[in-house]
Amino acid sequence: MKNCTNCQAPINAGDAFCSKCGAKVQVAAQAEPKAVAFQPKTVQLGPSPSPSSTQAPAPKKSKRNMKGILAGIFVLLAVITLAGYFLLNRGSSDTINLEDYIKLEFEGTDGEGYIVEKSVSLNKDNLDRDIKKKIEAEGLNTENSNYNIDQLVSKVKFSVYKGDELIEAEKRKNLNNHDKITVKLLYDKSDLEDMIPGLHFTGTSVTQEADLIPLVGFDPFKGFYPKIKGISPNGSLSKPSQFEGKDLDFIAKATAKYGFPFDYYLNGKEISSNDPIAVGDEIEIRLNESGKNALKEQGKTVEKGKDSKKYKVTLADFEEGAYVTSLSKVDEDTQEAISKNVEDAAKAYAADRNYKDLPKFEGMAFAAIKDGVDWGGTFDSKIPQLVYVYSITDTSFGKSKTSYFVISKIAVIEQVENHGKANVHKKPGKTIQTFEKNAKKYDFQSMSDENDLKNYFTRNIDTYTYTMDDQLKSLINWTE
Repeated sequence: MKNCTNCQAPINAGDAFCSKCGAKVQVAAQAEPKAVAFQPKTVQLGPSPSPSSTQAPAPKKSKRNMKGILAGIFVLLAVITLAGYFLLNRGSSDTINLEDYIKLEFEGTDGEGYIVEKSVSLNKDNLDRDIKKKIEAEGLNTENSNYNIDQLVSKVKFSVYKGDELIEAEKRKNLNNHDKITVKLLYDKSDLEDMIPGLHFTGTSVTQEADLIPLVGFDPFKGFYPKIKGISPNGSLSKPSQFEGKDLDFIAKATAKYGFPFDYYLNGKEISSNDPIAVGDEIEIRLNESGKNALKEQGKTVEKGKDSKKYKVTLADFEEGAYVTSLSKVDEDTQEAISKNVEDAAKAYAADRNYKDLPKFEGMAFAAIKDGVDWGGTFDSKIPQLVYVYSITDTSFGKSKTSYFVISKIAVIEQVENHGKANVHKKPGKTIQTFEKNAKKYDFQSMSDENDLKNYFTRNIDTYTYTMDDQLKSLINWTE
């Protein structure tokens, strides 16, 4: 039975048209037999052709077949990988890597760092925890086990290397940042595994880089200026000296842990508590070992050449100023103000003693401290001062009697206008002069005559150098 070439429906023999689609049935023509011509056989002379040259070329493999082969390879690799994964995991589940229980600790600063010795060991707690977990997970028979974590840990020894150099415990210091430190584990593998049958141990070494505080260059004297108590030239150094902002915090912390961080020197010699300090003196402050240790703790090191500082003492450094040490340094306005104030004090002195006449000004002198005199810092000792002399005539008993009195302890003090202010060292103001205006703080001494008056000055000649005006010189016949 044939099928329609148009719709493939079956066609009965003898039908001229398809009963389903009506298409004309095509009848194939019968092929006539072909005549076969006789062809003589050709004989090739010479060597016979190789078999390969006479064979037809092998058919090419289709792309579809190649894709199938590749897919098969990929599936096989995946199976192998998955199997390896499970095999490896099954193999590691009963293994303890001792390297996982070592973590080195470092302390100190760059160049002076060290290994914390207790960190060169196994973390016993974590190791014990993980061993017990593996025993439970693997279902290991521990009936014959002699496991004890302390005994196990004691069987592991360590050697420490910096690079390739073996370093003993006492030499595990002076480390630099990023030094490579290696800890090698020394143990008998079978000895450990005998303690827990079925459990295996691995691990040979651990390498870590030293992680230390990098030292930052620091100028400990930035903003430094001395704070001097009292009055020049008899000031005393106040400790600690003043510093700007955070540096004060450094002094406090250093002192609390290590001791006062600085040493002080005056004109080349270490300062004692009773050394007088004057304007123009040279103070040197040096960072001592306590200070250096405190800096290192904060990750700092002294900048090169900044471990000391020399400082020329100025008027601004004194909390109370400086005594004027010569008459030439007392300005005219101050002299005039002093003269008026002393005159009022002289009048009050005479009135208190019922003198009828007013006191008469007889001259003045400036008493300067001689070099080398230890004069202290109070009026009970010796200080540079102005001395005023007055005479008074007593006529109350019918006859005239002239006597004298001396008013002293009149000191002139210089200060910068903005003394005590925060900016006094950066922008010191103009110099101002002051003196004690309370007459009750002056010293009053009575003299019977000119000789007694002269003795007042001569008995202090080893302490003071006197500068007198001409009027007073003439009165007491004074010669320099």
